Amino acid sequence: MSFIRFLYLFCLLLPSLLHANSEDNYPIILEKKQTNPGKIYNLSRDGFIIIKNNWLDKTTTLSIFNSELQKKSLILNNTEIRDFYSKDTINAAIATSKRRAFLTRFDPHFSVEKLFLLDTNTDVNDNLKIQYSIFDKYIISKNNDLFYFDTKRKLKQTLTTKYIENSYLQIDSNKFYYLRSSENVTYLVENINHKYEKELLRIEPANRYSINIKNSKLIIECHYEGNSHILIYTKSLKLISEFWVDVIAEDYVIESIDNKNLGVYSISYSDDRYSVILSNFNSEVFQVYELPNYIISPLGIFYGKNDITVVFQNAIYNFDKSLNVNFYKPISITTSELNSKINIINHNDYFAYSTIDASIFTKSKNTFWQVYYYYNSFINFIIPLILLIIIVVIYFLYSKKKELNSTLLELSDNDFIFVFNKKGDLININKTAMKIIEIDSSVPLGRFFKYYCISEHTKELFEIFEKMRGLKESFQQKIHIYHNDELHEYICSAVTKRRVTGSVVGYLLSGTDITEELRQQKLNNFAQLAHDMQTNLSTLKLNAEELETNSEASEDKKNKIIKQINILNQKVRDIVTVGRSSSVHKAKHNAKSLIAEVIEEFDFEFYPNVTFVDESNDFELYVDKQKLSRAIRNATENSLKSMKDNDSGRLVLRAHKNTKYAYFEVQDNGRGMSKEVKENMLKPYFTSAGGTGLGTMIMRNAIEQHGGEIIVESQEGKGTKISFKIPLS
Repeated sequence: MSFIRFLYLFCLLLPSLLHANSEDNYPIILEKKQTNPGKIYNLSRDGFIIIKNNWLDKTTTLSIFNSELQKKSLILNNTEIRDFYSKDTINAAIATSKRRAFLTRFDPHFSVEKLFLLDTNTDVNDNLKIQYSIFDKYIISKNNDLFYFDTKRKLKQTLTTKYIENSYLQIDSNKFYYLRSSENVTYLVENINHKYEKELLRIEPANRYSINIKNSKLIIECHYEGNSHILIYTKSLKLISEFWVDVIAEDYVIESIDNKNLGVYSISYSDDRYSVILSNFNSEVFQVYELPNYIISPLGIFYGKNDITVVFQNAIYNFDKSLNVNFYKPISITTSELNSKINIINHNDYFAYSTIDASIFTKSKNTFWQVYYYYNSFINFIIPLILLIIIVVIYFLYSKKKELNSTLLELSDNDFIFVFNKKGDLININKTAMKIIEIDSSVPLGRFFKYYCISEHTKELFEIFEKMRGLKESFQQKIHIYHNDELHEYICSAVTKRRVTGSVVGYLLSGTDITEELRQQKLNNFAQLAHDMQTNLSTLKLNAEELETNSEASEDKKNKIIKQINILNQKVRDIVTVGRSSSVHKAKHNAKSLIAEVIEEFDFEFYPNVTFVDESNDFELYVDKQKLSRAIRNATENSLKSMKDNDSGRLVLRAHKNTKYAYFEVQDNGRGMSKEVKENMLKPYFTSAGGTGLGTMIMRNAIEQHGGEIIVESQEGKGTKISFKIPLS
């Protein structure tokens, strides 16, 4: 037991010994500086600002940090900041108070410099955003409204009321592009000097869009639920490339990998782990970085000037353009934060990100990171080696105790095994045995076997268990068990396991399913009988053909006799086939002709109360005509039997297809099937009419050999429809 305790403690300590992805392994180390409530925004000059709207006391806190992470705070009363904009010397925000929206400009010390009224009817859910600013001129969006605002002239001009959110793109100081929705059609629109507009392109409908310019190329991204369609144009709006990205919009970015070429940085998931991939527009992969399998839930991928940052729920990775790791930091983003937009700032001296709260880290160079990397790689090699040695030791220490269970590994899925201790308590079991006694893995073992043998069909199983414990000797015996909705026959082996001293250690009860072997043997017997009958049928046919007739009626009866002998002979061949052959010889046949030939086999004079209807379509398919015809004929015969007491019987045979399957249907208005007959009719040898059930088995074998299935629809008193569904390819 002391060895087991050691192994347990070792496994507990193992995670702390593995450092393959620790922070020490990379060139930069992040150290947590502080956490501030609020959303983070970059400032055009060094530093950043954290904005926290306090809903309870209706104030907003501004925390302004310089490049040395020195902080000063401001509080704005009765104010909520919806968006913040910083460029060159401009620091501005959109603030709301009492349903009014204001454009707020700050001076260099972040005191409020000026307020400009934008809107007097602003709802709490309105999305307000500063898109662009130069001097006193601003482009601002409110939901689907895009307007121009001149603070000097106090001019507000609506550009469009059909603006698609997040689709604004500034081209130069006098021109910008945006996407506009008009009557369910999306256009790329050019605006010059806030006055003149022109529709440049018609864009395909999508859930949302992004537009950007990279390497002098216009990129339009059409985002759908699980993928995006990317369109790349020259400056003259000539389409030069288009492709699909099979990840959501937040999990990829398109950026320049050099001065000429663009690449796709994306997060991929396969083999239970995430990877960051750099590829081109033809899905040619340049670089792959596989992340450890404990990394979960990607939240976004962000591109900096020369780096890529990928944020997961429990980690942040930062890469250079070639996907070499700059730094790695374990984090913990709670479930309540997952719906918040993530903002990041990656500065030479610090790194910060925000969801509901902002986390700020300082950066330091890791001089000996390569030493740590190779040391941890060595540890990762040594630990598995130690574990391997421990496993080998455990194997030899406990090999004798595992002897009782070794038989379990040798049994097939169709065999059952129960392992008992010397008291008769069930201590081990395989999946087939679980199904037989109708338990699952949630039921605890360790109780006396009688506790598990509740169902009636386990009675014989418990009797052989009691016999095994009474005799304390090994023996074999046949038993019958109802399993998988069928009665199965098993050869049971009862084994009493003993120590070298002769004392009983436990018992092992196993069973081999011989149902299929008996079934095949029965089929072979049918096949042999059918083979012998072929000689008699040949003699009958020969004599019938030699009969002389002296009238047209006699000749007609003679032909009917020969026809029925041929049909019977074919049935005999079917029995031989089902017993001895599983091969299918497919050839091209016409479905309508096949149905017609089946109908032609029946003598309508024998069924004066039944109307035969052919509703088959004309199409070609590859099947084994002999086997399929027999299946349809057997279904037809069953329908005719069900309508023998029906004065106005109607038998419909159909053949039709779709793009994947062909369907052959036999439908009657006979007596239908009871629920029990319907559930059991396709089981081997089942019959509701006192026969052998062989006809149904021939039908089932023929369809299964075509890779198809049989669909039974029946309602007692109303009729039955048997459908054969066969793949076209």
